[in-house]
Amino acid sequence: MKQHEKFRRKAVGKMLIKEAERWAKSQGCMAIGLNSGNRDERLAAHLFYQKMGYQPKSTGFIKEIR
Repeated sequence: MKQHEKFRRKAVGKMLIKEAERWAKSQGCMAIGLNSGNRDERLAAHLFYQKMGYQPKSTGFIKEIR
């Protein structure tokens, strides 16, 4: 999911995360995992997720084999 630029900094992302968490709890989920990538342009998103209580948890790997 990606938020359109004109809706950023208006608490829309926070509302979406809170609703996803509410729904997940209603379904009996005990945790939510997010995949956000590790590029520099994702830093703002990472800070947002951390502000929402999410913690960095894993590292991924890729190998190009062309």
